[in-house]
Amino acid sequence: MVNVADPLMGGAYDTLVSAFGTNVAWVLGHLVILAVITALISVLGNWSRISEGAQLTRGHAVDAVAIVLFTAIQTQYFSSTLAWPLSQAVLIAVSSTLSLRWCINVLN
Repeated sequence: MVNVADPLMGGAYDTLVSAFGTNVAWVLGHLVILAVITALISVLGNWSRISEGAQLTRGHAVDAVAIVLFTAIQTQYFSSTLAWPLSQAVLIAVSSTLSLRWCINVLN
């Protein structure tokens, strides 16, 4: 059987294998992927209701994309160029991105 869950889930899949064995991990991993895809389809299908209810604007979307993009760039730099462990790279990238965002919003 093709195992799509292993490359997509990474370490989480290895944890499932350690906890439940190969066959159960295969089923659970694919169920998790299916649940995430179903949730994304549901969000996309109901996006107008979600955005109206949460009062989301285009500015919120641009802000979220910028935060994710800047955090991803920093994480890549910290983990590959500086050879930091991934967990520390993500933590520093998230905290510095949110700090920069705070500075821009508050000091402007």
